[in-house]
Amino acid sequence: MQTTTDTISTRVTPTGHAPMMLRDIVPARADHRVTTFEIFFDLVFVFAITRVVAYLEEDHAAAAPVRGLVLLLLLWWTWSAFTWLGNRVRADHGLVRLGIITAMAGLFLAGVVAPGAWQHDGGPLDAPVVLALAFAGVRVTYVLLFRVAAQHDPRLRTQLAIDAVPQTLSAVLLVTGAVLGGTAQTVLWSAALLVDFAGGRLTSSYRGWRVVSAGHFVERHELVVIIAFGETLVSAGTGAGDHVMRWPVVAASSLGFLLAAALWSAYSARLAAAAGAVLAAASALRRPELARDGYVLGHAPLVVGIVAVAFGLRLLLAHADDDAPAGWTATAALTGGAALYLLGLELFRWVMLRAVHAVPLLGVLALVDVAAGAHTEPPLLVLGLTAAVVVVIEQAAVLRSEAQVSR
Repeated sequence: MQTTTDTISTRVTPTGHAPMMLRDIVPARADHRVTTFEIFFDLVFVFAITRVVAYLEEDHAAAAPVRGLVLLLLLWWTWSAFTWLGNRVRADHGLVRLGIITAMAGLFLAGVVAPGAWQHDGGPLDAPVVLALAFAGVRVTYVLLFRVAAQHDPRLRTQLAIDAVPQTLSAVLLVTGAVLGGTAQTVLWSAALLVDFAGGRLTSSYRGWRVVSAGHFVERHELVVIIAFGETLVSAGTGAGDHVMRWPVVAASSLGFLLAAALWSAYSARLAAAAGAVLAAASALRRPELARDGYVLGHAPLVVGIVAVAFGLRLLLAHADDDAPAGWTATAALTGGAALYLLGLELFRWVMLRAVHAVPLLGVLALVDVAAGAHTEPPLLVLGLTAAVVVVIEQAAVLRSEAQVSR
C-alpha cells in the first residue's frame, strides 16, 4: 500500500488473495482528473433537476416552492456523495463503474417521477414512494461502493460506520414521508435533509474523509455548474416555444442568455480558480473541511439559484409577447434565483478565501428592489432589469480581478 499526504491507496494487486471483483478497484491519484464517465453522471443529475422545474410548473400549491427546494437539495446531496467517491477511486473502472451505473439508473428514475413527488393516486406505484425508494437505493449503492473503496483504510471504514447512522435515519424518513404524503411528507423529507447535511457535518468531525485530488474535486463542481447553466438556456428555449419569431421573444431570449452568461462569469472570473488553489494548497486534514463547507455546502445555493433562474426564464419567455404583467411567481423566481446565486458566491468566497466583496451584496439589494417593484411590469422589462444588475456585478468582478493581476 502506497501512502502520501494527498492519497491513500486502496488498490488490490492481481497477485493478492482478494476476490476477483475487488482486484479492479483503481485508487485515485493526486493528479486525478474528471472522467467522461463522471460527466455522464452529471448529465443524469442535471436531467433530474430539470424535472424539478417541471414539478414547479405543475404544482401550484402554496408549499410548492418549499417542496421544490427539498427535491433539489436531495438531488444535490446524491450528486455530492458520488463526487467524494469518484475522488477516492476511479469511477470508470470495474465494480465501481457498474455500481455507479446502477446509481445513475436510480437517479434517472427519481428524475422521471419527480413532477409527481407529492401526488398520491392510490395505485401500486405511487410516485412519492417510487421516488423515496430510488433515493434509498442510490444511497445503499453509494455506501456499498465506498465500503469497497475503504477496504485498506481502517479510519475511513470507521468513518463510514459512523456516517451510516444519519444515512439510515434519513432513508427511513424519506420512505415514511412518501407513504404518509401531504404535509407529513414535506416535514419528514425536510427532516431527512437536515439529517443529511447537519448530521453529515457532525459525523465528519471524526476526520476520516480525504480529498485525494483537489483538481478533480474542483473540476467536478465547475463542470456541474456549467451543465446546470445549460439547463437555464434550455429553459429559455423551451419557454420561447413557437413564438420565437416575435421581436419581444427574441429580445427576451437574448436577455436570458446574457443573464446566464453574466452569472457564470461572476463565478469563473478568478473566484473558481483562486478557491481551487486554496484547496490544492491545504493540508490533507484541512482539505476535507474546505471541500465540505466550500463546495458541498457552498455550491448548494448556486445550483438552487440556477434552477430558480431557469424556472423564472421559462415562465417569462412563455409570455414575453403578452400584454399581461410578469407576475409574482416569475419575477420572484428570476430575481430571487439570481440573488441567491450571488449570495452563494460570497459564501463560497468567504469559506475559501476569507473575503467578501461588497458589490454583489449591493446587487442582491437591487434585485430585491426589482422583485418588489417590477412584478406588475411586462416580462421583458423584468428580464432587462435583472440582467442589467447582474451584468454590472459581473463587470465589477472582472475589473477587480484584472486590477489584482496587474499589481
